[in-house]
Amino acid sequence: MKTLQNVLFLSCVLLLSTPLAHARTYTVGIIPYIPAGEFVIADVKGFYKQEGLAVNSIYYTSTGDWVRALSHNKLDFSGLWNATQMDMYYRGAKAKRLALMSYDSNDYKMIIKKGATPKSLKGKNIAVFSDYFGTHWFLQNYMSRQGLSMRDINIVEMNNQEAYKNFSIGRVDGMIFNGKYMDQALNDKTGEIAKIDHELYLAATTGGPSYFINDHPIPRKALKKFLRAWVKSMIWISKDENAAEYKQILRDAYSNSLDLVGIESDEDYTKRNPRNMLIPLKDMYRINKQTPSMFTALNNIHKDIGYPNSKPYKPKDMFDNSLILEVLEEFNLHNE
Repeated sequence: MKTLQNVLFLSCVLLLSTPLAHARTYTVGIIPYIPAGEFVIADVKGFYKQEGLAVNSIYYTSTGDWVRALSHNKLDFSGLWNATQMDMYYRGAKAKRLALMSYDSNDYKMIIKKGATPKSLKGKNIAVFSDYFGTHWFLQNYMSRQGLSMRDINIVEMNNQEAYKNFSIGRVDGMIFNGKYMDQALNDKTGEIAKIDHELYLAATTGGPSYFINDHPIPRKALKKFLRAWVKSMIWISKDENAAEYKQILRDAYSNSLDLVGIESDEDYTKRNPRNMLIPLKDMYRINKQTPSMFTALNNIHKDIGYPNSKPYKPKDMFDNSLILEVLEEFNLHNE
C-alpha cells in the first residue's frame, strides 16, 4: 500500500512539474539602439514575468553579432526598422512585424560631403554600418533625383567611428548613421544632410518588435503576452516620474555601447532624448493601423531599385498588426 502511495505521489509531482519543465523560453535580441528601450524595461521591470513568459534577453554590443544570430535562427523576438524588415524579407528571412513603437528619422541621416550631388557621388564610396539596416531605400531615393541609382555608388560597411574617420579624410563621400559622429560631421562643416523624402524616412525608420518564424512556431497566445509586456513598458516609460530611472536603466543596459548609441554624457542623453523617439501612447493605435501603408511605400521603392529575382510581395508574410490593435484596445489606448 505504501508503495502505491509513493507511486501516486511521484506521479502527481511529475504532472505538476511537467508544464514548468517544458515551458518554452523565448530569446529576445536587444541591439545598442536607444529607441529599443521598451525591450530593456520589459526585461528589467519584470513585465514578461507578469505575463507568464519565460524570456532570455541578450544584449548585443555588435550589430554584426546580432545579424549572425538572426541569420542562424537564434532569436525569437527583436526590434527592427521597417526598412530592415523589408530587406530581410527579400533575402528570405521569416520575420514578421508585430507592432510599431519608435521613429528614428530625426536621429538617423544620410550625410554627404558639403556641396555634393548625386552625379558627383557616382562611383564614390558610401559608408553604412550594416547592409541589413535598410540603407538602400535612402541611397536609391537620393541618387534617383538625377536619374541615377544606388548601383552607381559603392557601399562599404563600417561602424560609426570608422565611417566618420574615413569621411573626414575623404575616403568615403557619404555615410548613413546616427549619434555623435553624425553631429560631428555636421558641426565641423565637412558634411551636410542629403535630401531624402521625409515620408520615406518616416516609413523606413519606424521600428518595433518583430518575431521570427523558426522551427518552432510561436503560439498566438504567447505573441499577445509579449505585446502586453511591451505595452506595459511603453506606459511605464511615458510616466514623467520614471524619467530619471529610465535614463539610468538605459545607461546601465548600454554601458558597453554608450559611444554607439550616443549617450556618453548627460548632455548627449538630453540631446538624443530617448523618450521622444518613442511613439506617444495617444498615437499608438493610429500609427499601428498605418502599418500596411508604410510597408507598401517601401515595397514600391524596392521595385524601383530593381533587384533581380525578387519574390512576390505578400503583406501577410510581412506583418500582422491585428494583435497590437487588440492589446491597445484592452489597455484603452485605442483613441484615434
